[in-house]
Amino acid sequence: MKMRRVSQCENPPKGRTHIHNVRFYNLQPRSIHCMAYNTIWKKLAVSRNDGSIEIWDVRHAPCLERTIPKSPQNSVEGLAWSAERLFSAGLNGELVEWNLQTLQPRFKQHVTGNAIWCIDVNREGNEMAIGTEEGYINIFNIEDNQFQYKTLFDKQEGRVLCCRFDATGNFLVTGSMGAIRIWDTRTGHAIHKMTVTSMQYPQDTIVWSIQVLQDFTIISGDSRGHVSIWDGKTASQLETHQALKADVLAVAVNEEEDKLFCAGIEPTIRIYAKTQIKRDDMMYYRWVKFLQRRVHDHDVKALVCAQDNIYSGGVDGYLGISSATKTRSTIHKYGPFLQQPCVTISPAERLVLLSYAHSLEIWRMGSTNGSVELGHQEQSKTEPKLLSLLTIPEKLLEFKSRNEERIVCSTLSPNGRWLCYSTHSEIRLFHFVPGTPSDEGGEGGDENKRETKLIRVKDLPEQMEPASHVQFTADSMRLIVVNRKSKHIMIFAMLENVNERDLNISTTPPLDFVEFIDTSKHIKDSIKLFTVSVCGSYIAAASTDRSIAVWSVYKGKHFKHLLNLPRYTAATTALSIHAEQPRVVAAFADGKIFEYDLEEMCFTCSDVDRFVANSEYYCIENILLDPRNPNIFVMQNDSKLFVLEKCKAREKIEDAVVENSKKKSLKKMKTHDDDETKVYSLRLKMEKTYENLLYLGWLSSDELITVSANPTSLIERLPSPFKEKLFRTM
Repeated sequence: MKMRRVSQCENPPKGRTHIHNVRFYNLQPRSIHCMAYNTIWKKLAVSRNDGSIEIWDVRHAPCLERTIPKSPQNSVEGLAWSAERLFSAGLNGELVEWNLQTLQPRFKQHVTGNAIWCIDVNREGNEMAIGTEEGYINIFNIEDNQFQYKTLFDKQEGRVLCCRFDATGNFLVTGSMGAIRIWDTRTGHAIHKMTVTSMQYPQDTIVWSIQVLQDFTIISGDSRGHVSIWDGKTASQLETHQALKADVLAVAVNEEEDKLFCAGIEPTIRIYAKTQIKRDDMMYYRWVKFLQRRVHDHDVKALVCAQDNIYSGGVDGYLGISSATKTRSTIHKYGPFLQQPCVTISPAERLVLLSYAHSLEIWRMGSTNGSVELGHQEQSKTEPKLLSLLTIPEKLLEFKSRNEERIVCSTLSPNGRWLCYSTHSEIRLFHFVPGTPSDEGGEGGDENKRETKLIRVKDLPEQMEPASHVQFTADSMRLIVVNRKSKHIMIFAMLENVNERDLNISTTPPLDFVEFIDTSKHIKDSIKLFTVSVCGSYIAAASTDRSIAVWSVYKGKHFKHLLNLPRYTAATTALSIHAEQPRVVAAFADGKIFEYDLEEMCFTCSDVDRFVANSEYYCIENILLDPRNPNIFVMQNDSKLFVLEKCKAREKIEDAVVENSKKKSLKKMKTHDDDETKVYSLRLKMEKTYENLLYLGWLSSDELITVSANPTSLIERLPSPFKEKLFRTM
C-alpha cells in the first residue's frame, strides 16, 4: 500500500487529501465458458468456471446488473435466451430456467444423456435443443411460458458438442467428433452427415462450434484450426480456411450475416467478410480475410457479435469488447471482478473489509506522519507526493463462508465491532474484536497485546433472513438488511454495552428487530443499489428496472415512502446521499449525472457531458460526496478517479471559451441567465488514472482510500498461453 497526497479542491479549508492506494486485493481469475446475447433487452449472459452466471446490461456502457451464484457441483456449459427467459445447462445433466428477480431456479429438468454440452433455442423461441455426453439430443417445448419435454432424437456415436437450429426451425445442425450432422426436427432422424476428417489429419477432428445462416449456410470451427463453410441444402463443403494454428473454439456472425468471427486456442480474433467475386464472367460470394483483433492473451472460448461490437471471453476471465468495423478500432476489457460493493470501511478502527467469492479478509490500514518519501522532496507543490508509511498494513482476519458458499453481500460496522455477511441460504452476524497493532506492544510486550477475535452471534431474530444487501448506519446503531426473496428492507437496532462475556453466556442476541419497509409497491424488480444517509433519515434504493425509490423517517419514528425519482432510460450505476443536505446523487450507464433535492422535489444539478474520455465504455461505479464541500463530487470507474465541481452554466461556458480560444472556429453556445434556472452543471476539476479500480471511500475527513485489484494475481494463476513464434524472434 502506498500513500499519495493530492490536491482535491480549492474550497475545503485544508484543500488537500491523503489517498491510500490499496493493491493487496488478490482476486482469483474466473474464466468465461460461454455467452448468450438478448437482442430485445440488450443484455449479455456470461457463465464463469465457478458455475456463476453474470447478467451485463450493454445498452450503453457495459455494467454488471446481477449475478446468479454458483450452483452446487455444476459448471455452466450452455446459455440461451428466449425473450426475457434465461436457460442454462451444465455437466450435471440438468436444464435450468432462472428467475432473474430472486436469482433462484424457476424450473429444473434432468435430460437423457447425462452431462449437457450445448443448448440452443430456435428463432421463434418455442423449442429448445440440448446435446449431451452420450449422444442424445433432447427437444423441449418452451412456448407459452411452459417447460415440457417433447421428443428425443436418434442416438449418435460420441458426445454432441455444439448445436444450432436453422432459420425455419425444421432442421438442427450438430457438431461432434469428426462429423457434422443435419437433423430433421419433425422426425428426429439425421438426414445428412458431413465428415470433417482428412488424410492429413487421420485422427478424429473435433467440431467445437457451429453457426447456421438464414440461407442455410453452415459455418463450423474445428480442432485443426479450420473454419469451414457448408451448404446445408446439399450437405457439401463450399470452402475452408486455415483461420488459426490450433483449435477454433468459437465462431460467430454479425446480425447482417456478412461478417464471420472466429477465435480459440490462438487468442487472436479473425474476421472474415462475405465478398462478391467475379471470375470467368461469373459472380459468386466468398469469405475473405477482413480484420483481426488481439483482445486477450489466453484462449478465447466464447464470441458474440451485436451492434458492431465483438464480445469475447475466455481463460483470462476478462470480458472483451472490440469493434467489428474498420471505421473505428477500439478494445476495452472488463475484469472478472465481484459485484459492488465488495469493500467496506470502518473509519473508527481504520479497518478495511475485503470480500471474495467464498471468503472475507479484514485489514488494518497503515498510517503516516506526513513526511515525504525519499526521492519525492524535489517535486513541485502542485504535483502529488508519495508519503512514507509510519505503520504498514496488517491482515487481522481471514475466514471462509460456511461450506464455502458464495458470499452475496457483507459489511463491517463503522465502529469496527460488528461483521455481517449473507449467502443465498443463510445470514450470519459476528462480534469482531481487532487485535492490538503489531508495533504497539509497549514495555510489557505480549502481555499488553490483544488478540483478534471473531465471536458468532447465535439465535438471531426470525426476521433476519438471507439478504441481497446489508449495511450499518454511520453511528453503528442500526443494521439494515434487504431481504433477498421479498425485497423488504428490515431494520434492526444494535444493543449498547454488549461485551464478549455477554455474547458467550447469554442467549439474547445483541440486536432487536425494529421495523420493515414494504418495497413491493415502489420497486418491481430486484434491488441493485442501496444506500443510507449519514444521518440515518433517508434510505435510497435503485432497481434493475431503472426505478429509484427513497424513504424517509416520518415524525421521527418510522420510515415512510417519500418519492420515486423520475425514471431514466439508462441503467443506474451509482447512488449516494449528501451528509448534510437532503439530496441524492445518481449516475447512469450513459454518463449522465443527476442531483435531486428530496425536500424541494426538483433537480438541482444535471449534466450530459462526458467528463472523462472513457466514460462511454466504463460506467461510474461509485459516488463519494465531500462532507467538507457539498459542491464536490468524487467519482470512480474501472480505470479513473475524478473530481467534479458544481458550477453555474455561465461559469462552465466561460471555461469552455477560454479552453477553446486558440481554435480558429468556435461554435456558438447557448447561455442562460443564472436567475432563470437553479439547475447547476458540472465541470472537471481533477482526474487520476488507475488500473482495476474497484472501490473509493472516506477513511477520515481528509483521507481517501482506493482499492484496486492486483493484476498480478489475475495472471500468475492462469495456465500458459498458446506459444507462437513472432516475427524475427527465436
